[in-house]
Amino acid sequence: MRLVFFGTPTVAVPYLQRLALEHEVLAVVTQPDCPRGRGRRLEESPVKQESLRLGIPVLQPRRVRRGRVCDLAPLRAAQVTVVVAYGQILPAELCATGERPALNVHYSLLPDLRGAAPVQRALLGGRQTTGVTVQYVAKELDSGDVILQREVNIQPDDDAGALFARLNEAGMPLLSRALSLLECGQAPRMPQDPSRATYAPPLQPREAATDWRRPAREIANQIRALSPQPGAFCHHLGVRLKLYAPVWVERSELGVVPGQITELSSAGLQVQTGEVQVLIREVQPAGRRRMPAADYARGARLESGVVLENG
Repeated sequence: MRLVFFGTPTVAVPYLQRLALEHEVLAVVTQPDCPRGRGRRLEESPVKQESLRLGIPVLQPRRVRRGRVCDLAPLRAAQVTVVVAYGQILPAELCATGERPALNVHYSLLPDLRGAAPVQRALLGGRQTTGVTVQYVAKELDSGDVILQREVNIQPDDDAGALFARLNEAGMPLLSRALSLLECGQAPRMPQDPSRATYAPPLQPREAATDWRRPAREIANQIRALSPQPGAFCHHLGVRLKLYAPVWVERSELGVVPGQITELSSAGLQVQTGEVQVLIREVQPAGRRRMPAADYARGARLESGVVLENG
């Protein structure tokens, strides 16, 4: 099929690669180049970089709802639009064109967890399952009719990065199947039940700050949900310390306070919380690389009894 692809971050790149093999991608629409780093140099999105490598024309409207993107030649020539983590709400005329349906890949079992952060919210909530949905794009956020869905189990060690990777493994063949059904006129339209809708709003910066007074299970879920980026953090001697690879431990001790290190070992730092303890296996001090927590403890001369500060 002839299609236009909307996407921006790394998670969307494998979809573009697969679509380029199976279909004719007329153009890619991605977010404008963004200034990053200390030098504030403009950086191309991962999807743009891959599009240029593949030789696919790239469009970068600043505000897709205000521009006349739908009037551009590639969209007029396309049979279908595919959206994977684009980052802007699409204009109504793009969503409602009968001759050119728009499909979206969403990382939840809709209508559950509509919104920008379904993977992170699933982990924050301690869920054991989530999934992938291929749906028709609609005017209301993630409310379009469902074509296909697939459930994916969340493993105890999954962080957001690992879960995104496994959702991609499920989502790419699901999208290919949906496009095949669409091409032969057999793609279903299963309306969502709005009474069952839940929402996954974007993460806020304050949600990365660790509060050791919370239960260990909640802290572990927070660290998993914010890994690898932006990273949940605490402070040690005033230095921001990002936390990774947590395991909550059914153990508590009398006379210790939340944030206090109760044990140092090759496995990492075991820290008291408001309810039992959490083992932190990896950390990243500000300005340095991510490393085993045991290595950081040796270099920082940490000892049992030291109290880590909240984020």
